[in-house]
Amino acid sequence: MRRHLVAALVALPAAVLVLLGLPLALERDDQAVRQLSHSRIQQARAMKNLAAEVARSGDSAKAREHIADFQDRTGGRVQVYDVSGRALVGALCILSADELRQREPVQAALRGDFVDSGEQKVSWQAAELVVAVPVIEHGRLVAVVVICSFLDDLQVDVVTQWILIAVVALFALALGALLAEPLARWILRPIRFLERAALDFAAGDHHARVPVDQGPPELRVLAETFNHLAEQVQHQVRVQQSFVADASHQLRSPLVALSLRLENLEPYLDEEGAARLALALQEADRMSRILNALLLLARSESQDQPAQPVDALAVLEERVASWRLVAAPKSVDIDIDMVDGAELLVAAIPGTLDQILDVFVDNALKVSPSGSRLRLRVIADGPAVAVQCQDHGPGMSAADRSRACDRFWRGPDAVPDEGSGLGLAIAASLARANGGEVLLERAPTGGLHAEVRLPAWQPPVTEPFAAPAAIEPVRR
Repeated sequence: MRRHLVAALVALPAAVLVLLGLPLALERDDQAVRQLSHSRIQQARAMKNLAAEVARSGDSAKAREHIADFQDRTGGRVQVYDVSGRALVGALCILSADELRQREPVQAALRGDFVDSGEQKVSWQAAELVVAVPVIEHGRLVAVVVICSFLDDLQVDVVTQWILIAVVALFALALGALLAEPLARWILRPIRFLERAALDFAAGDHHARVPVDQGPPELRVLAETFNHLAEQVQHQVRVQQSFVADASHQLRSPLVALSLRLENLEPYLDEEGAARLALALQEADRMSRILNALLLLARSESQDQPAQPVDALAVLEERVASWRLVAAPKSVDIDIDMVDGAELLVAAIPGTLDQILDVFVDNALKVSPSGSRLRLRVIADGPAVAVQCQDHGPGMSAADRSRACDRFWRGPDAVPDEGSGLGLAIAASLARANGGEVLLERAPTGGLHAEVRLPAWQPPVTEPFAAPAAIEPVRR
């Protein structure tokens, strides 16, 4: 967009210069021709008496002297004709006397007409400018004065003016191009801030705002509007999260009390009633799990703690040690593939990586067949650290993997009344809170490959501390 704006800022003055500079240059050309033509006509009129005397007496000595002096002073060449078109005296132009007599200005003067200088049409391909003035005494044509002027000097002046106009235009264009880049940056700076803030806001940073003191007034208004919209969205999200957290928390106590009361009814029921009571307790337990998951999800979405260095491998080993007790009765082994012994630190909120791993392992154990194996490992991948979990279960289709992190979504093969459909949604939310993401792919073994990628911990850059200068003892 910046290139288009710079091009527009440069093209506009260029178009203005062309539309104004070209007519100006052409006008200067016409003006130069008119001035020369007018000057030669006035000089030809000044020679009327001299031409009339030559036509009456035939003495051309004085006229020759005057014409030579005129040629030395102005560079113009004078030719005098009588009424019959015979050349009386003069200095020849590029054209001969007979060829010159055939020119339209000379023919008009021989007829007694006069062509005004404003009506002279001069082509730049012509070698010289020709003006002719009739000499009339007592109403009778007695001679014609013709002045020829080379256009070389005039063309040099005109070309010089063209070059001057071109230089001024190029300087204006260069100045416009030089100013277009900072002007475009100044105009687009609020848009870049707005784009960055919108991306951060979409990524979950609801504190992203746009500075309102940059760029043109119209974009400042847009920045203020975005900030107001962001505040409203942040407020609504905060209200929603608070409601979910409060509702989940408030419902836990009545649900626990309800479960206790149901359990206390067991001694008073027959065999059929006990079976129905067991189903009711299962539903109450399932509702309790859903409430706990909702509470955890609300807390994960409202995380506002600074990231700290977390040893991903140490967390993985600690969680695997706990889950092996659960996996042993199912005859499922959990192994950790040691890629290397290096310490892999991630930038994460304390406790979030533990919960993500619990979701991965819990889901993998539910679908792993007896005698299978879970493989977990931690690898460094550029600016991120990936923690992976692979199982030997049935896996998921591409369509199911694309929806697996949606809230309350459960696969078509999920066991009824088992799970809440919030586990992967919680894991994805916790990963986003840390600036990472959850990826689900097909494992080489045919099962599911679950992976969480978190940013690697970057130690803060500290300025080198300059040792203070030694304090010299005070000498008394």
